[in-house]
Amino acid sequence: MKLGRRGALGLLGSFAATGSALAHHGWSWAEGDQGTLTGTVREVYVGPPHPTIRVEANGQSWTVELGNPRQTARAGFTQDSVRPGQEIVALGNRSRDSAERRMKAVRVTVGNQRFDFYPERIQGG
Repeated sequence: MKLGRRGALGLLGSFAATGSALAHHGWSWAEGDQGTLTGTVREVYVGPPHPTIRVEANGQSWTVELGNPRQTARAGFTQDSVRPGQEIVALGNRSRDSAERRMKAVRVTVGNQRFDFYPERIQGG
């Protein structure tokens, strides 16, 4: 099979797009079991590829990764949903790399308000 210049460039473009999409998405980097992380918010970022909350817990800095921007908005979470200094409880799957302090949150609770980013993935209700 012979590809012209356009075909080859198109094929390369699709491989590049697939690679970057896989690098930013998925759950393979996270443990299967869920746990909670309670801590103080230090920074909130709501934007692509994934909104994140930097949390300090037990003297350590954690990154709590939320859903993609659309899922995060659908959960009702915005830049103003939580402020630095507030306490949050994140339910989710921590990184398989125990040296990495990162969690993929399925739910975040701020005070009495709960944000479910992946309701279908919440274990035990």
